Amino acid sequence: MNIAATVTLPAGLWIKGECHRRAELQPLTGIDESFHAEQEWTLMPAQRTTAQLTCSLARLGSIDKITQQVVRSLTIGDREALLLHLRRLTLGDRLQCLVECPSCQERMDIELKVSDLLLPPYSHSQESYERAIIGDEVACHVVFRLPTGADQEEAAFLAATDPDAGAALILHRCVKSVTKEDDKPIENLPTTVTTQLPTIMAELDPQAEITLNLSCPACGFKFSTVFDAATYLFQELVNRSRHLYQEVHLLAFNYHWSETEIMRMTSKKRHLYLGLLNEGLKGAACL
Repeated sequence: MNIAATVTLPAGLWIKGECHRRAELQPLTGIDESFHAEQEWTLMPAQRTTAQLTCSLARLGSIDKITQQVVRSLTIGDREALLLHLRRLTLGDRLQCLVECPSCQERMDIELKVSDLLLPPYSHSQESYERAIIGDEVACHVVFRLPTGADQEEAAFLAATDPDAGAALILHRCVKSVTKEDDKPIENLPTTVTTQLPTIMAELDPQAEITLNLSCPACGFKFSTVFDAATYLFQELVNRSRHLYQEVHLLAFNYHWSETEIMRMTSKKRHLYLGLLNEGLKGAACL
């Protein structure tokens, strides 16, 4: 059994008025790496996130049975934070990224730290929120919640071909009620709400979208780009999986362990044994 790390979520999962924020997270194993290599073109990123976090979360607050429903109920920011914690726990704090300047197309190598991308717990976390939104057409009172993994999964296929339609679907799923000043309900979301509410949601869950502000060293152009933890981590795991089975082969051949035993190891543990094996083989060659 790999040792779990305890982390604190930015928003937390609200159930019956109680906020569950403390999470126990298990590091990735060879089984996880293999899963992402095999599911790269089968599952959408939101589905892969749900599957991985369901396996990696050992506990959330007082919840000791982590189901896909629990993971889908987490806010997008909490899911991003968990993936960042998972990456640091498994592969370390430093991230190497390749970014292309949109002005001169120069490719830039940048180094990030997971610790710099993680935000502290929100002081404003609530199960639902209320805002007065005023526009030229109408003034209204909106009750809403933050987008979750379930919303992402529901909108994923639509967003793949029509991002605006996917975003609109998520927005409609998150709005609980819209009323006029006289408390009469409004059935169709006014343009004022669809325009202003996404910005309000983003401010309430800033961990959900991490923006990097960069400057091109070649042409000096300043620009911003979004860092997506799921996309980065899953691609990294797919790339690393090319060496996974070679590592399994070397350990199985020399230590006579089964594939299952080796695949249950973390990357750090596999590399520890591979390092010892390499030293042992070098020492034997010198005799």
